[in-house]
Amino acid sequence: MLRKEGSLDDKTNILEMLPFLLIGAAVLAVAVAFLWPATWEFPMDDAYIHFVYARNLAEHGKLMFNYPTEKGVGTSSPLWVLLLTGGYRVGIPLHLLAKGLGIGALSIVGVALYLLLRPIWGAIAALGGALAAVLSGPMVWFALSGMETTLFLALGLGALLAYRAERWAWLGILLGLLTLARPEGLALALAVGIVEVWRRRGIPRRLVVAGALCALVAAPWFLYLYQRTGHFLPTSGLSKHFTTAMGVRLVAAQNPFLAALSRLTPLTYTGLWAIYLVEFVLGGMALPPPRLAVGAVVGNPHYTLSIWAILGLIGMVIPLLWKTVRRLGEFRRWPEWLQDPNRRPWLAFLLWLILHNLAYIAFLPVPGTASRYGAVNHIALWLGLVGGLRFFAHRPLLSRGWAIGLLVLLMACGIYWNGVYDANLEHMQNVRIAAARFVRGAVPPDHLCAAFDIGAVRYYGERPILDLYGLVDMEVADWFYRGEMDRYLMAKGVRCLTLPDRPGTTEDGWFDLGTILELTTTPLFTPYQMALFEIGRDRWLQGYLPTLNYQSAVTIYELLPARSQREIGTP
Repeated sequence: MLRKEGSLDDKTNILEMLPFLLIGAAVLAVAVAFLWPATWEFPMDDAYIHFVYARNLAEHGKLMFNYPTEKGVGTSSPLWVLLLTGGYRVGIPLHLLAKGLGIGALSIVGVALYLLLRPIWGAIAALGGALAAVLSGPMVWFALSGMETTLFLALGLGALLAYRAERWAWLGILLGLLTLARPEGLALALAVGIVEVWRRRGIPRRLVVAGALCALVAAPWFLYLYQRTGHFLPTSGLSKHFTTAMGVRLVAAQNPFLAALSRLTPLTYTGLWAIYLVEFVLGGMALPPPRLAVGAVVGNPHYTLSIWAILGLIGMVIPLLWKTVRRLGEFRRWPEWLQDPNRRPWLAFLLWLILHNLAYIAFLPVPGTASRYGAVNHIALWLGLVGGLRFFAHRPLLSRGWAIGLLVLLMACGIYWNGVYDANLEHMQNVRIAAARFVRGAVPPDHLCAAFDIGAVRYYGERPILDLYGLVDMEVADWFYRGEMDRYLMAKGVRCLTLPDRPGTTEDGWFDLGTILELTTTPLFTPYQMALFEIGRDRWLQGYLPTLNYQSAVTIYELLPARSQREIGTP
């Protein structure tokens, strides 16, 4: 009898673990498919900035990019840098470590979503929602990007689990770690605080304890930033704000339609996200022809929209999302949900979603590389679609048809983003990393090099790089505003310039930086082209359109000064 009871318990435990194993196995399988055949490098340059910081911290004990005395801090994720540093110190290669952490974090995201949804939706629907969210093409791209994005999501959803269980100490610790993963993690801390105060009609002591622990974990980092830089945000965050604002102005100057939109930031941000999700998640670019050349409106005919995506949008996506939104809009139910421990974390999630996007509207109104700044929006999208299906359970034929349609959409999205990932890696290997190795081998060690994209060229070039985007040094902003970038290069003694484009063209992206900043036309020096690295235009477009991550080429110049630095002076 005891043996039978033990056997039943074992079977029950296996069945309870089965969804977790399925989520982990599915994430690993799709990640391996993305990684084949290019397994080693990363699709964006910023990953290598973190690698530089991690390597320097491990080898020199200093959070630095170039020099121990530098003032700026070019990482917004100290937790990610610390994790990479710890692994590097014990001998784990940074590339393997970053991919392992990203895949592991994405698996945790899936498990956390399942646990949060199961008491409300039931096991089958919860598993379907969790799998749809984590197997979406952009989410797998985030996990394999070498960045902290999926770690951020895993910590946020873990904090919601702690909130549901009323584990206040764990809640505070996880919210603190979330803020160290990315500073906008404070949005979730604020969301949980608002929901709990609303629920209790006051500030309970346990919420104060959680807040104190959150501050204890996160505050030292922000105090360190203020002491080192004079700001509570890292230099990279301030630089992104600055360069984004300037980029929007330059793009708006090229197109009257975009100029009008740029003056309505909330509308523009919301529109950008809606267009992005339709184009790159809901089948606009992933589904087969016939296509509409919708990009012509903004001067880029390469953005197209599949007719099948339009039909899916009208016949499936909008009805499902509308049903979910209508349900959430039943405000009379909110007091009931507020007292339900299983639904209360989802009110906090909803408020987190709103506050997160409001923060980006105010500070950085763009989706970011491959939309990674709003990764939480991808989770909301897929949960909204799967959640909408549940309201049509009384119409089994329709709900099954839509379920098949969502599965097709998810698979098409994954296949499309697998191609994007491969194209991104091909660019990094044959352009960015190839250029970095050229700099290391062909440019004399005593010649200072400057670059806009500093990650790969610093990591593989193994030499100091003058940062022209201001990610690690905001001094460049003053010269930029005065239109004196050429004087800045001469004042710093730059002899090597790496530009992310081919000279004299905007066919490879929105900007010809060399011409705009007068770096290739200045009378102060002659740029002698040393090398040009590029990939085929079609392959570049495949990776560029959904990420806006890079231009197709990198050109390396030797700068031959026309006059001495003594004549140029400094400001």
